[in-house]
Amino acid sequence: MKTKNLLLFLLAPISFLFASCVKDDTVSLEEQCNKLSQLRANPIAAVNKGDEIVLTADTLEGASYYWTGPNYFQSYYQNNTITSDANYYDRGWYHVKISYDDCNESVFDSVYVAVNFPQGTPSCSLTNNSADFTSALFLGDQSFSFINFGAVTGGYGVTANSANGDMRITMSDYWNTHDLEDGVYVTSSNPIPEYADIDQVFISDVNQGIYWVAQPDKPVYISHVGGKQRISFCGIQFSGDNGSNFYTANVDAQLTQP
Repeated sequence: MKTKNLLLFLLAPISFLFASCVKDDTVSLEEQCNKLSQLRANPIAAVNKGDEIVLTADTLEGASYYWTGPNYFQSYYQNNTITSDANYYDRGWYHVKISYDDCNESVFDSVYVAVNFPQGTPSCSLTNNSADFTSALFLGDQSFSFINFGAVTGGYGVTANSANGDMRITMSDYWNTHDLEDGVYVTSSNPIPEYADIDQVFISDVNQGIYWVAQPDKPVYISHVGGKQRISFCGIQFSGDNGSNFYTANVDAQLTQP
């Protein structure tokens, strides 16, 4: 009998320790569903081009998450790095559905991701509604008598006419349905920038019978002055072709919406 009592005494602490490690499963389904109803997607501060974009949502153990967003984005993870190199086509609304087994309803929430344009100002002195050409050729500067901002073939842009030739600026068709934003854009080699390439600007000009095109990847500054849109650039190299000879010129220009 003494041996049996001793054995029971030794086993008792082990049983106590085992019982203390059992998971507390006393939270009711009703309580879990109430917690679910309070879950939200976390707001995202605006980022700059090239930054990281991370989606996050409130945590509920055992919940399932389903995200959707621009460019066919979808994910079943609670938190997601959309990209470590943000671009303007990553902009938009991202939606999450949060569910929990046996709860009658799911939670739906959305967050908007904004990607800002870099900011800057031209480094040269500009005359409004004119283009100044510097070249080995004799090229006259242009003073534009007619300027139009609005829809152009395939996109949005500017047409400007002068006695010495015309300038045309073409941007993404995106800007036909959105307010043009201030910031630093870049010149493109594509005569009609794609819809998603909202920072692309194609610039062409006719001067002295020569067709000129701006070199790509150069800064173009868009701003608003007195509520009017303005496009400016400094020292962008243009290449020109009259059908038999090839030329280059540096061009400064500033065009303001009438």
